[in-house]
Amino acid sequence: MQLYLTQHGKAVEKTVDPDRPLSAQGRHEVTAVAHYLKQANTRVYEILHSGKTRAAQTAEIFAEILSVSRVKQVYCIKPNDAVEPMAELLVDINENTMLVSHIPFLPRLLHLLLTGETEAEPAALPGNIVCLEQSEDQQWLLSGTTSYDNFSPGNDTN
Repeated sequence: MQLYLTQHGKAVEKTVDPDRPLSAQGRHEVTAVAHYLKQANTRVYEILHSGKTRAAQTAEIFAEILSVSRVKQVYCIKPNDAVEPMAELLVDINENTMLVSHIPFLPRLLHLLLTGETEAEPAALPGNIVCLEQSEDQQWLLSGTTSYDNFSPGNDTN
């Protein structure tokens, strides 16, 4: 099973819109990364998101481009939620899944899955999307990362 820990795309500032939807740049970057994953034959069975507007919009873009019909909100992956409940839910998931969430939740979950430990100040997320694979002995291994920055408008590496 593969697990994609995905940070939502760039959102507008709270002073522009308190709901913080994706910005035009955020939509562009998420769309570009979704197309990149599609070209790489990425298969995702389900996308889970935090319910915050920017995460829901990011999940919807990925779902449309990757042809994922199962998209749902879960209540345990908001920015400051404890990571242990999500880690426990992952035990029962057997299909490739994408979690669309926030900082600091995602780095804390990544640290827990890779080390089995929680810490107050986890290392930064090594990309906006981190792919983990679960080994036969149920251990999580880092498989790959990508960053929205690589797909920003005007970036010649697209």
